[in-house]
Parts: sequence; C-alpha cells; structure tokens
Amino acid sequence: MPAPGGDAADAAAAEELRRQDRRALRADGILAAVTTVLTGIPTAIMWVLLANGTAFHWAFCALVAAAIAGAVLVRRTHPVLALLALTGLAAIHVAIAAPMFPVWFGVLVVLYSAGRFARWPGRLGALGLALVASLLAAIWLATEGGLAVGPGTLPTVPDILRLVAFAWIPPMMLFSIAVLVGWGVAAVARSEAASKEALVSTRRADEQEERAALARDMHDVVAHSLAVVIAQANGARYTPDPEAKDRSLEVIAGTAKQALGDVRLLLGQLRHSQAADPVASLEGAPALIARIRASGLDVRLVELGAAVPLPRTADIAAYRILQEALTNALRHGDTSQPVHVRLQREGGPQPGIVLDVHNRLRAHPGVAGHGVRGMHERARLAGGDAWTGVEDGWFRVRAAFPASAGRRLGR
Repeated sequence: MPAPGGDAADAAAAEELRRQDRRALRADGILAAVTTVLTGIPTAIMWVLLANGTAFHWAFCALVAAAIAGAVLVRRTHPVLALLALTGLAAIHVAIAAPMFPVWFGVLVVLYSAGRFARWPGRLGALGLALVASLLAAIWLATEGGLAVGPGTLPTVPDILRLVAFAWIPPMMLFSIAVLVGWGVAAVARSEAASKEALVSTRRADEQEERAALARDMHDVVAHSLAVVIAQANGARYTPDPEAKDRSLEVIAGTAKQALGDVRLLLGQLRHSQAADPVASLEGAPALIARIRASGLDVRLVELGAAVPLPRTADIAAYRILQEALTNALRHGDTSQPVHVRLQREGGPQPGIVLDVHNRLRAHPGVAGHGVRGMHERARLAGGDAWTGVEDGWFRVRAAFPASAGRRLGR
C-alpha cells in the first residue's frame, strides 16, 4: 500500500539528508587527501634530505599522517574527540623525541573544524586542547629545537622570556586562531541561515496577508453583489409594474457583470502575483450608492471638504469599507429608514478622509462576522483607524485614513 502523505514527505526528507551526508563525506575525503598530499610532500623531502630520524620515528610519522586524515574525515561529527586523539599523539611525539614532521600542520584543519562544527562546550574544549598542544610544541622546541639553555644551567629571566616568546606564543596563537576562525565562520553561517529563515518567514507572512486580503475582497464583492441581486429579485417578484421589473433585471444584470469582473481580477491575482487590483476607489462611491439605491434602500450621501488624494491602499480600503457597510445595512438594517453616508475630506496639517456610515437597526446585532472584522483589518493595514458599534439604535461605521503614510486621524 502506498505510504500516507506525511510518511512520504518524511521519507523524502530523510533521503535528502542522506544525500547531504554523502556529499559532505565525499568533500571531507577530498580534503583529507589534499591535506595528506600537501603535508606529506615536504615530510618526504625532509626524510630524504635530512635523514634525521630513525625508522621508528618515520613509522610514527606515517601513523600521525593516517590519524590526521582520519580526523579530517570525522571533523563534522566528532571534531573534539579527533582533536583529543591528535593531542595524545603529540604527547607521544614529544616523549619519544621524534623530529618535527610537516604532516603535523594538518592539525590546523582539525582545529578549524572543532570551532566550525562543535557546540559551545566543544569549542571551549577545543581551545583548551589548543593550549595543551601549544605547550607540547613549546616543550619540543625547548628540548629538540635548540631553544633551551645548556644542561645543568639555570635559565635566566631573558632565557624564560625567549622560550615564551619563541616557543610557546607562536604555536598558541596559531592553534587558537584556527579554532576561533572556525568559530567565526560558524557564527556567520548561523546568521545567514537565520536571515534566510527570516526572509522565508516574511515571504510566507506576506503571502498569508495577500491571501487574507484576497479573501476579504472576495467576501466584499460576493456579499455586496448577492445582497443587491436578492433585493432586486425579491422586488421584481412582487411588483406588478413591468417597467419596475425591467429596471430590477437591469440592476441585477449590471451588478452581476460588475461582480464578475471583480471576481475575475481576484482570480487573476491568485494565479499571478502581478495581476492588477480590482477597480476599487472612492471615486466610484456615487456609482456604488446608485446601485444600492436601485435596490430600494434610501442612501443619503453628504460630501464635505475639497478633494484629498489618498494612497492607493487607503483608497481601496475606504471603498471596500463603504461597500461592506452599505451591504450590511441592506441585509441587516431597517430598510424603511434612510442610510446616512458622510464623506468628510480634511485638509490642514493632518489631511485625510473620514468616512461615516450609520443606519437604523432592525434587531440588535449579534457577534461580529467576517465583514465587520474585515473592515477593521482593512483600515489597520492601510494605515487608518476604524470603529464599528451601536449608538442610540444606529449601527455606525467610522473609518479615518491619512493622506500621507505614518499620520493618523482621530475618529
């Protein structure tokens, strides 16, 4: 039987992780080979030209080279353990007084990997091992590298300072910097991953908001159009006047045509993010009110003040809020009473538009539905304010939008 969708997704994710692990192991294998070759060539030259070690020493050198290659292979999963094993080999190296092998420079890769792939405790442990390794390097330089004073002679302060300056500080800085570089690269990688995740989250939030906006538009278009169509159809059923029936059918046809155009544009937005917005603007308020009046609702419009240009988002939001308020008045209000619409344009230091719609209630309203919640969401997203509620038997909708972004109008 086929696996459920969730199991299939988990299996695909697991397979992707396995592919990533294989790619990482292949890359580490190449890095181990390159490290062995780059450090092995000068080691072989030293063996041939200097010949300053026994066969046992060179066998130990081969063991060190193999250990470093193995540590590079496990540098992502067990970097601190690999570094601990190499530190133990370094202690043996000092104990047997072997000559310095260039293959030891491969430990820098492991030190970097401990800083890059280990967590906080592992990185601190890697820094501690780097200090131990630098002390071992200093001991070797003091005993085998010719930096120590002669046997039986007490070191003076300048001798001690010379040992510290030339035998311990250089390897300590080199090893510690390797760990810190890996640590820094890990921090940058985490920051980039967090930035990408934040970008993805922002994109998803934008997509969710866009879908919510489309849902609000669809609700407003369909609810308004159906309310008008239902009112006209009911009126046409009970009127004996043929001309009234024709006018009702004409309004139904015009409303349906307008709704069809808006729905097509909304569907275009769903298919293509760059599709044009539905034609919604306060400039179309008179036509909207005319359609509502044709449904038998007495709508009285009062416009105050000179024209004030609104941002496109605020213009669309104001139109949709007016549309939803009139639709609610037609569906839930007392249609025998007039609906008052006041559109006040304000200039001065805080230019903007205040929309006020109020109608008599047929019954006390219940819990706010999608339409009322959508009014508040639209106003907030467009940088304005909205208020809905009952005052002295009137259901009122007030919305205020500033003419410029970042400035709000009081209601």
